[in-house]
Amino acid sequence: MTHTEEETERLNRYLSRAGVGSRRRADQLIAAGRVRLNGTVVEQLATQVRPGRDVVVLDGKVMTPPASSDIWIVLNKPAGSLTTRRDVRGRPTIFDHLPEKWRSLIPVGRLDLDTGGAILLTSNGFDANRLMHPRYQIDRIYEASVDGSPAPSELHALSRGIDLGDPTPARAEARLIRKGNQTALVRLILREGRKREVKRMMEAIGYPVRRLRRLSFAGITVRGLNPGQWRQLTAAEIHRLRALPDRTDRTGDSGRGR
Repeated sequence: MTHTEEETERLNRYLSRAGVGSRRRADQLIAAGRVRLNGTVVEQLATQVRPGRDVVVLDGKVMTPPASSDIWIVLNKPAGSLTTRRDVRGRPTIFDHLPEKWRSLIPVGRLDLDTGGAILLTSNGFDANRLMHPRYQIDRIYEASVDGSPAPSELHALSRGIDLGDPTPARAEARLIRKGNQTALVRLILREGRKREVKRMMEAIGYPVRRLRRLSFAGITVRGLNPGQWRQLTAAEIHRLRALPDRTDRTGDSGRGR
């Protein structure tokens, strides 16, 4: 697999995973000049590491975090399936498409019954909860088929914020992809994940959603997967998820469903 500069992890997290203690303790070791990266003493606390490529040494000892045994998959959720393990009414669930051994995986967020597309599942509860928290401002890209044809100015209003009755306005980057006689296809990028957010936003500007599909979550796509199909994430994709920054400038929790 080809590596890119994006496949990095902050050095203090890398050291913490390698067993030196907390990230604060790792920062102390870096500040004391005890850590080398590829033979050079590290001077910047925000230094990034390329796991599997860079050599990190603490007091003469090479530091290598243990290989992760966590399971990470992306499923192309079919519309009409519930984001739950089982349904008392016997309706289809996303777990109907997965091997029995993976029925304990944790969905990273939810998609409505009639919404299809990318949903991540993992065995790591800590990382699942972290990725669902609004403070990480993770990109969620959707395509919505809507009644009517919104004007650019109406879609731009979404980026300024729409009052949906929540504590803070809902925002999205939106653009028109295609329009027909009675419907249009709109692509939206959201970064919070409130309940039924896309549908509520489009309805608020007068264009109800007919069909909704999530194309990607945090850059993880369902390209090449038919509805109901899944694949395991690559090591590089897992590294990118775990290296996502905590955007603490926006900490309000606005919900976790769509």
